[in-house]
Amino acid sequence: MRWRWFLVLLALCATGAPPRGTFFQIRVPVWLEGDPDREVSAADFRATIDGAESRVVGVQCPDDEMILLLVLDLSSGDLTIIDPARQTLVDEIQKLPPKTYVGLLRSQDGLLVLSDPTTDRDALAGQIRSLTPNGKTGLLATVEPICRIADSMLKKSAVRTAVLYVTDGDVRNYREDFTNPVINSSDSHDLSRRFPETLVQEKIAKLDGVLAAQQAPMWIVDLNQRTDRLNEAYNNGLKQLAETTGGAAFFSRSTTEIPVAIRQSFQTVQSHYSLTLSLPERVGGRLQIRLSMVENNRSLSYRTHLVLPRR
Repeated sequence: MRWRWFLVLLALCATGAPPRGTFFQIRVPVWLEGDPDREVSAADFRATIDGAESRVVGVQCPDDEMILLLVLDLSSGDLTIIDPARQTLVDEIQKLPPKTYVGLLRSQDGLLVLSDPTTDRDALAGQIRSLTPNGKTGLLATVEPICRIADSMLKKSAVRTAVLYVTDGDVRNYREDFTNPVINSSDSHDLSRRFPETLVQEKIAKLDGVLAAQQAPMWIVDLNQRTDRLNEAYNNGLKQLAETTGGAAFFSRSTTEIPVAIRQSFQTVQSHYSLTLSLPERVGGRLQIRLSMVENNRSLSYRTHLVLPRR
């Protein structure tokens, strides 16, 4: 059953993005400031896309169903990091509402499905505790396919869908070499010497262009934030990728911050609304989205831009 689910989703992704002309609606993640004093509906929101009025077709709330694709990218083998992360993940999964289904995957050495989306919290806990925390860092190598999978699920259902990466990877531990080695050690003007982070920045820019067209939000928790120049560029890139999708990145600088970062990510993921907006008749390739509440001045946080794939 596990492989059947995974192969079906890969087949959905292999079809590629639909042409721009087939888009009639989009989904946008939204957060409300404070708890609403009543049930929120589509009529409570006003939306424009590229300055033209957009009809809010539907809204899925934090109490509604959600599919969370939890991707573990634990490659360091450092149990002082892994153990508190695993325990906090198990605790947070146990707290999730009954309508939240969690699919568990690992990304070291390629994307692998460990569990289909399920509400069986004990089974998920067992999978997390038994995961071998080593291998090659895999986030950048797997983020595009997993986001395409989440996007396909989001577009084909009325439930909220989200991706959450939990990683402790070093950018130097990828199979792809991002170290931008010095080409000519005798040339003091060699640009690879002056800009060692160029390769990782180029990779991030390429992925960012792809994720800008994906509608499912993604969150990233980095359990072991490193401060060298190359990893600093990598961390900035992770933050950029998450924010492009409407999500966010959380970083832990010490083992004591690991539970906090994971809890914040789960809280933010679970608390998001998902608005379905109809597209105006004439829109550009890069949509500019504006949202507001109809009857009050409640502050909203939401994704403001989305790229439509070309024909």
